Amino acid sequence: MQFRLTLRPIAPQTLVPFNYAYRLSAFIYSVLADADAQYAQFLHNQGYEYSSTRRFKLFTFSDLIMPQARVDARAGGLWVNSPTIEWVVSFYVDQAAQHFIMGLFQDQKCVIASPCHRAEFIVERVEALPLNLTENTLHLRTLSPVVIAQKDERGMDQYLHPADEAFGPLLVSNLLAKWKSVLVLAGSDEDFTEDSLKFRFIQGRTEPKSRLVTIKENSREETKVRGYHGFSFELSGPKEILELAVLAGMGRYNAEGFGCVGIS
Repeated sequence: MQFRLTLRPIAPQTLVPFNYAYRLSAFIYSVLADADAQYAQFLHNQGYEYSSTRRFKLFTFSDLIMPQARVDARAGGLWVNSPTIEWVVSFYVDQAAQHFIMGLFQDQKCVIASPCHRAEFIVERVEALPLNLTENTLHLRTLSPVVIAQKDERGMDQYLHPADEAFGPLLVSNLLAKWKSVLVLAGSDEDFTEDSLKFRFIQGRTEPKSRLVTIKENSREETKVRGYHGFSFELSGPKEILELAVLAGMGRYNAEGFGCVGIS
């Protein structure tokens, strides 16, 4: 299920740090843990297994949607300039869990804290966004950066632009790996091939934007990844895979706030 949350800042002046995605991920885990500690621990520590080295969490979330936000490079963040902001959160779960999840987030206090910043919000509203798939082709737009990378000769990740010829095949391969990790959850034993999915980048009036994001900032696990956002694309294939793409996210690092998409 996909949900739109409306957040109201508590303070009259609220600064959101640039690298806020990891804090939002921690907020989601904390909300889930309050309701089901075992499930939250499973997602955080294990996830759905594709291989001994690849596991997926099967949730993702958008960038914060902040109308008229003011960038303050010196302060290291974005000043909120609207009464409320919005945030889209997606879970690949059974539809029966919709009302349960909505109740978990309603009226929660969301804190985005760093050594230099503390932004506090109240979740005023939680709205379910229906996903009605009637066709085998979706026109999608990015709601957060999509991370697709391939190894170079040194074994280093090279982050790809969505127009790169390798971007589509790698995105499809990632989606199929997610699908194989959840065959039991999906109630299916059908194993799709790469030929059953097709990605088409749509060239817009403006170029996709690149963003370098720090994950787990100021910790031993700190790492930097680059994703691309601000673009649209078509994805064609079985409806089961299309649903997974929208609800679990596309590309890498979905549970850290990458690869969230919406239907145009």
